[in-house]
Amino acid sequence: MGRVDNRVYYNGVNGNIIFQTGEAEGDVVPHDSEVDLAFIDVPFGSIDYFKSYISRIDNEGNPVVMHYDIHETEEQRKIRELEDALLLHAENEIGGIL
Repeated sequence: MGRVDNRVYYNGVNGNIIFQTGEAEGDVVPHDSEVDLAFIDVPFGSIDYFKSYISRIDNEGNPVVMHYDIHETEEQRKIRELEDALLLHAENEIGGIL
């Protein structure tokens, strides 16, 4: 069982905190001792974070986007289909909801 400290990345100019890793205990991976902190800006709205996440940055500095592996049960599928049918019915009855 290991422990890692809370690593705090901060702006060296004004001391503002950018990111904290948090501390952890158990089966953990230690922090890298040598860090070359770089960043990229991912344009707002370019990734649907409800369905995807950035797993890493490739050698060219581009985000590698992975999709969540969401398994829908039969019951969840039926509920989703019923909700969709109700929304479409309401759209047809009232008009202009969707």
